[in-house]
Amino acid sequence: MFDSGLGGLSIWRAVQTALPAWPITYLADQAYCPYGGRSKTEIIERSLKIGHYLHSQGASLLVVACNTATTAAVAALRQQLPIPIVGVEPAIKPAAAASRTGRIAVLATAATLASERVQALLDQHAGEVEVLRRPGLGWVEQVEAGELDSTLTRRRVAEVVRPLLQENIDHIALGCTHYPFLSPLIRELTGDSIALYDPAEAIARRVDSLLQLHGSDSVGDHCYRFITTADDPQAMAAMLPLLIGHGYAVESLNLE
Repeated sequence: MFDSGLGGLSIWRAVQTALPAWPITYLADQAYCPYGGRSKTEIIERSLKIGHYLHSQGASLLVVACNTATTAAVAALRQQLPIPIVGVEPAIKPAAAASRTGRIAVLATAATLASERVQALLDQHAGEVEVLRRPGLGWVEQVEAGELDSTLTRRRVAEVVRPLLQENIDHIALGCTHYPFLSPLIRELTGDSIALYDPAEAIARRVDSLLQLHGSDSVGDHCYRFITTADDPQAMAAMLPLLIGHGYAVESLNLE
């Protein structure tokens, strides 16, 4: 699986919990993080380069653990790679279906919120439900820096979430894999009155079903490999205990 940075580790946690015997390679494209401010063409080119690399390393299934990369590049990846591809998208469908107030919010990067894929989800599943789209400005950068509970992070989360409390919403769908790491701060503001949707467990179930469908068998060594495109792999290694509760060695990879 890959992400622009460390956010996809929220997906890694769920997949590892659901499939503890499976080896997982996680690639963080930190040299290009964040993807949210990059063009669609650049994201497609980068995603294809990463996808082909991971396939060359023996991947039998690829998880695009990044909402922005999914919206921009999942179709191209499926055209070029001969393995199952699992993307990540905001949980608009279940949030809209469960809404009783008829108003929900989607929190994601600006690029994801403006994408054709999100618009298609709204057209298909929102129905009469009003969907408020809000970017988490600076949230990705705070997670990448490991600042999950700093004063600045709390302020940036509050700037987005607190106004939503006056909008009569009853569900929030997280549309960026970095954002679940800020769920505790969101919960402090919303309490239990607003449901919070993290797609990670649904992605893990999808991975499990595809592996069974395609007859893939675990090799049983549960080897976890972590790769960064940044120059300093130790910076990512220092973050793993904070984000996934365990430390691992991290490799550095130049994909230029």
